[in-house]
Amino acid sequence: MEYKAFEFEIIEMTNPCCWKWVVFLDATKTRTGIALTRADAVLDAEFAIEKALGCHEPSPPT
Repeated sequence: MEYKAFEFEIIEMTNPCCWKWVVFLDATKTRTGIALTRADAVLDAEFAIEKALGCHEPSPPT
């Protein structure tokens, strides 16, 4: 999959039941994580890309 010109993969794990995500930032840098659902894994991967780019979502109003 691709988001903002960065490749990432979502992989279904067999044990325990969860999804692993891997973001390829460049030839030597990756970020990985685990989520309970595929949708959460996609969102987590996209967030990791945003963080690597230095983009931050605005804080919710208080």
